[in-house]
Amino acid sequence: MTLRSLLALTIAAATCALGVALPSPADACGGFFCNNTDLIAVDQTKERILFEIGDDGTITAHVEISYEGSPSDFSWVVPVPNTPALGVVPASTLMLLDAATSPRIIPPDQYWEDFSDPDPGGAGDDDDDDNASDDDGDGQVDVEDLPQVGPFDPEVISSDDADALADWLVANGYLITDEMRPLIAGYVAGGMKFLGMKLAPDAGVQDISPIKMTFDSTTPMIPLVLTAVAAEPEMGVLVFIAGSQRYEPTNYASLFIDEELLRADPRNGQTNYYPLISYLSEQEERKAFFTEWSNSSTELVNLTNNTWLGTDDAEEAWEYIDGVAERNAWVSRLYTRLNAVDMTVDPMFAAAGTAEISNVHDLRFQPDVHVDYAIDPQVPCAQTYCGIAGQCATTELGDGCVCEPGYTGRRIEGPNVSSLGTATTVTCQDASFDMMASLSGAPDMDMDPCEGVTCGTNGSCLPIGGVPTCQCDDGYAAAAATNDPSGLRCTEAIEIFEAEQILWPDWPTDPESHRADDDETGFARNPDAEALAECACSSVSAEGAAGGLLLLLPLIGVLRRRI
Repeated sequence: MTLRSLLALTIAAATCALGVALPSPADACGGFFCNNTDLIAVDQTKERILFEIGDDGTITAHVEISYEGSPSDFSWVVPVPNTPALGVVPASTLMLLDAATSPRIIPPDQYWEDFSDPDPGGAGDDDDDDNASDDDGDGQVDVEDLPQVGPFDPEVISSDDADALADWLVANGYLITDEMRPLIAGYVAGGMKFLGMKLAPDAGVQDISPIKMTFDSTTPMIPLVLTAVAAEPEMGVLVFIAGSQRYEPTNYASLFIDEELLRADPRNGQTNYYPLISYLSEQEERKAFFTEWSNSSTELVNLTNNTWLGTDDAEEAWEYIDGVAERNAWVSRLYTRLNAVDMTVDPMFAAAGTAEISNVHDLRFQPDVHVDYAIDPQVPCAQTYCGIAGQCATTELGDGCVCEPGYTGRRIEGPNVSSLGTATTVTCQDASFDMMASLSGAPDMDMDPCEGVTCGTNGSCLPIGGVPTCQCDDGYAAAAATNDPSGLRCTEAIEIFEAEQILWPDWPTDPESHRADDDETGFARNPDAEALAECACSSVSAEGAAGGLLLLLPLIGVLRRRI
């Protein structure tokens, strides 16, 4: 088995029930969202989950699973509080929820000067019981076979002995590295079981759909600690919670987008929305969730009715969400961005009233943007956030990251607000956190991630998590390079910026045009802004208790699904 296929297996097996999207890059403003009135924030690389809070003491978790590889290599495991009832839902369900409630950003207005040339130029049942090892060994591991659900062949594994449980998972085809064992031990100590799934013999990768798990619990919790096994830096996590009222985190900071810090450039569609989330999360030690939208189920149905996906199962997804709305009065959307090293506490959520949180950010109260085509409209390092141990730098290859000792530059695919697809960017990754380190040099690994990778003449390649990263010399930044096998190259830093550059301190605006109230402009700011300003949103320090391509197409305008 190659390391590349092993990594694919690991991602499927250990992402705590949060699917891994594999998007294609798109040029800036290459989609139909690039306009001067409504920028739609769609993070296509995030993991999506929907919790439905039952009134009978149960919670139903809906989780996307995305996987590319051989069907026989697929395996997936997630901690659960008790044996769940399982089902599958239409593949587009969470995609539709995401598209309908994605943040909308209205940029500030522009002000123009006279220019001589104003034109800038341009299933079946499977009776095969592969769990005969239930009684093997010393009997420390209990295995409960569950009926096939959709394409999945599930089982629940439990033990009081973490080592025995990990050994059983390894013996039965689940990838568990030495670095993962302490994470498993933490869940075992908390009394958790593990749901494991493989594809049934008659199922293919194309049959994979979101899994639905219903278990006895009253507190929604995301097992992020186990997600750290295969998390990409700056990984987005999107959570929907449907219940009797709004939900917010109890052991993470509960935050909202600060429109005073949010920037959007009407000239080119750039915004700092996602880097701002990373920057603000850093102030809370990466233990924060942002409420992006919260409203009644009636409003959710209105939004989904007017959202078109173009998928084969769109009608089924609409009907499923209608059912969720009928069973629950309120739905909330929460989002955060995390690095693997930050995933030390499992976030939990609790009811928090019925305040409506808008997903529309109208920035026309901000100063007008100066349009002068003699000036480069690009703000340097406007959308590149290098993390707590890095500084963004301009280079001949574009923006890059100068990383502190102990951190390496890694190329990632990040959200692209103004178009479909993703934006290639770079961040600094903690080189000491490597959940794949024990696999280095293993005899059955026939591929070195750094084989053929040089990072240029001013850096060296360092494999972290089975991925090539670049450790650059002093004065050099890791920047994206399409002609390098790693996708990165160490290149000279021209100008280096502190993290606050993500707030666009020097972009061209007209202070005289600042309009702060509705009477002058006719434009209303987020109607919840004043109420949220009075809300005490502080970080809570507590330990968490154990308790393919995804293409999103929300259209601007009204597209009704039913006549």
